[in-house]
Amino acid sequence: MPISKDKCADRRAMYRELQRTMPGLDGMYRLVHALIAGCDEKTSAVLIVGAGGGRELEELAKGRFDGQITALDPSAPNLDLARDVASDHGSSLDVRFLVGTVDDIPQGERFKIVTSLLVMHHLRDNGAKLAYLKGLRDRLAPGGRLIHADVCFDEFEDLDRLAPIYLAHADIFGVSVDATRLELDAIPNLPIISGTRTRVLFSEAGLTEPFEIFRSLWYRCWTSSRAPK
Repeated sequence: MPISKDKCADRRAMYRELQRTMPGLDGMYRLVHALIAGCDEKTSAVLIVGAGGGRELEELAKGRFDGQITALDPSAPNLDLARDVASDHGSSLDVRFLVGTVDDIPQGERFKIVTSLLVMHHLRDNGAKLAYLKGLRDRLAPGGRLIHADVCFDEFEDLDRLAPIYLAHADIFGVSVDATRLELDAIPNLPIISGTRTRVLFSEAGLTEPFEIFRSLWYRCWTSSRAPK
């Protein structure tokens, strides 16, 4: 059963406040929008993995994106938030909503752009991350682009050095204390990997060397594509 409008609004507000805790994170979503808009084919098919919350849809709606979008998330309540975002923009977006994982995308269906923003750091590095990246690769059309963002540390001790900067930013810009604490409490419990390990997994998954386009504290974003055989 879809969640109510009021609950959607409350959860959207929570998501946005969490995003405000990270300096410059809105800029990452704008860069993703620019990469999608710069695609050669104006009506390209786009797959948004982990679309719950609707942040990618919100950004694409600003630019009147006219391609076909598949919004995928394993959580039905989270996907309701994305639906709520899309409905706020009327018929400006052509979106298909799917509850599930990458494996639930029909075999043979390919996309010019696949986005995976802040998803993989929830998966353990016991084969799950590699399988996930292979699934993303398999959904890329020839010449397609993967846009991938993750929480990432070169050394986990970096958190101790970066946390005071993060807290100072939150204090200066009036970010909720509860939101900042939620972020800091979650980080140590995530199966985070280094940039070096990320590059190894991309190679093993049959993807090109990831090219970093964004970094803010422990958030990073890369682009990649299918590696030549």
